[in-house]
Amino acid sequence: MKTKNYFFLMLIFATTIAFSSCKKDKTEAAANPTTVNTLSGLGQNPGVPSGKQFELPKYISIVGDIRGGIPFKKVIDKNTYTGSFPYYEHSKTWVTYGTGTYVDLYIKFYNSSSQPINVTIPGGLIFVDSLDLHSHLGTYQKGYILQDVEIPVPSHDTAFACIQAYCLNHTLAPSSYAAIYYIGPITNNPELNQITTIMSTKQAPIGQEYQIQTTVWNVTDYGLTLTAAEIAYLNSLP
Repeated sequence: MKTKNYFFLMLIFATTIAFSSCKKDKTEAAANPTTVNTLSGLGQNPGVPSGKQFELPKYISIVGDIRGGIPFKKVIDKNTYTGSFPYYEHSKTWVTYGTGTYVDLYIKFYNSSSQPINVTIPGGLIFVDSLDLHSHLGTYQKGYILQDVEIPVPSHDTAFACIQAYCLNHTLAPSSYAAIYYIGPITNNPELNQITTIMSTKQAPIGQEYQIQTTVWNVTDYGLTLTAAEIAYLNSLP
């Protein structure tokens, strides 16, 4: 009788250990990091864009908000507009940098040091509409910096920069004064990175903005990989 009880208790003990081990394994498996969605926040995909966070140089700060336009900025229809970029003029106080289409970023950079500083806004950097709470797509399209932009900021002074950017959300509204942006990550989307890499050694593609924008939308809004023709086109630019 004692022998039977002993084996019965050992069976219960072994079953308990096996169950606990199984439960632990399931918990550990669930803790593994999930795959990063490099289309998050792009096109019609909800979420926040993924990538490496960008930091401004020491002594450089942003004064006020990053606005998506100036008051009374001209409003256009992205689906019918066939003109050139930029599609409106601003005060001479602002200096235009880079190329882009439907996103303009008005930024005041202040330099608190005793020496002039060049601020580099890197190709691949994304600017995000502050109304985007990461649970939806926001109101205004995100901006993608195509090529590195160098902005000189004098000592103890402010540089008024209008940085042009490309649209990452075809269905959202073009930037405007009502849009307040924040600096997002340097994208880790492989297709956008390939565009950035090819264009890093190119001249500013003046007059080619819409064709480049179409290529960007093919990636962000249609989830396509770059075609051989698109890569050849980008490589053909001077």
